[in-house]
Amino acid sequence: MEIKKTSLQVYIIKFIFKIGLSSIMFLFVILLIFSYMGSSGILLSANHSQQLIDKAKTNIKNAKQVTPELIPENLKYVILDKQTLKTINGTMNKSETEKAKINVKNHQLGTNVYEVIERPKSYCVIHYQLIVQFANLILRRLIPYPEITIVALSIIILLIALYALSLQFSNKIKKELNKFSLITEKIEQQDLDFEVQPTCFVEHQKVMDSLDSLRHNLKKSLTYQFEQEKNKQEQISSLAHDIKIPITIIKGNAELLILTQKDENALDYANEIIGATSEIEEYTQLLIDTSQNAQIFTMHKETNNINEFLNIIQKDTLASIGNRDIRFGLNNHMPKEVIWSIDYSSMKRTFMNIIINALEYTPNETSLNLEVSLKDNLASFVITDSGKGFSSEALKKATEMFYTNNKSRSQTGHYGIGLAFADKVIKVHNGTLRIQNDIYTGGGQIVILLPVELPY
Repeated sequence: MEIKKTSLQVYIIKFIFKIGLSSIMFLFVILLIFSYMGSSGILLSANHSQQLIDKAKTNIKNAKQVTPELIPENLKYVILDKQTLKTINGTMNKSETEKAKINVKNHQLGTNVYEVIERPKSYCVIHYQLIVQFANLILRRLIPYPEITIVALSIIILLIALYALSLQFSNKIKKELNKFSLITEKIEQQDLDFEVQPTCFVEHQKVMDSLDSLRHNLKKSLTYQFEQEKNKQEQISSLAHDIKIPITIIKGNAELLILTQKDENALDYANEIIGATSEIEEYTQLLIDTSQNAQIFTMHKETNNINEFLNIIQKDTLASIGNRDIRFGLNNHMPKEVIWSIDYSSMKRTFMNIIINALEYTPNETSLNLEVSLKDNLASFVITDSGKGFSSEALKKATEMFYTNNKSRSQTGHYGIGLAFADKVIKVHNGTLRIQNDIYTGGGQIVILLPVELPY
């Protein structure tokens, strides 16, 4: 369905026009209401009481005695002595009588009128209000000022109508702006497979078209980047597999030399070759694992007891320390029953890569510590060495593939692949890896957070 577009300026002018037209219509309605109520006798004119008094004035002047029957209906009066102004009779209260006496001496103007009728020996003062009133006595008592009441109600209704129009206007603008919010959220999340919604305003549509162009170009760029990354990973994996072939040949020939050579120097050289090729094989396999798709780690998850896993890590760490004078401290505060679902081999390799690298930067006669704790459903593993810590650059880039920093902690190249592999494995397990320096000793510190399952 095609949306009819308009200019935002035109829409605002229409809104102002609606407000003005609504105000004029309400004023017209008020006039019609008063006109109808006046013509139908519902409302009495402001001088209605004056007209009744004018008709009764002659009878009041000539009557021997003023009785209530001579006074127009529903009007109060008082008879005052002409010389002393003392009250002879009447229906006014004391306050009204005092005002009547003042008006006899000095007539006052206003909506409260005291009409003075002079008689031979007395004054007849009749009180009435010069305002519009309801003809019905009950309505007159309930609503003594119908003009003010009707105007006030009309203003309230007008304000409600204006509020409704303003709400309609704001909802329209908000609905249009929400379209932009939705697009920016999707672009931020890199969810670019969506259709741009059309807008009602020409100005907004221009911005929407620009965002659509941005979405298209960004999608194209990300697709190209993904293909490049995929090709790079495939090339790395292929290269690593190709490297394994000559390494296997070299290692096999070195093993044959050990079997055939009796010269001790030659045997030492052959053993060094085998050791070096074994190290190259390890790095090559790590490179293959890292270049593979992250989903490979989710294919072999199984439930394990976390403390049994830590026992294996402790055993392998002590074996890795060997004859070096390094103390390994495992401070395990994990309950015995806690389990987790992991790919065992990749998780073990992750921990050992980090620990072995930390051992390389841990001087003799110092310690390497692994602190394990539990908070809610999250296990925390803090590995802290006694080295010089990470450089500021390494803290930012240590988990990037092939990152090395010869001035800091990666002279042997372990962090070029090891931390990138570890970070990938931990993310696949819905965890996080944080690289920092210990605030107390300044040594390098790796913090791993992983979800676990509690037995209760």
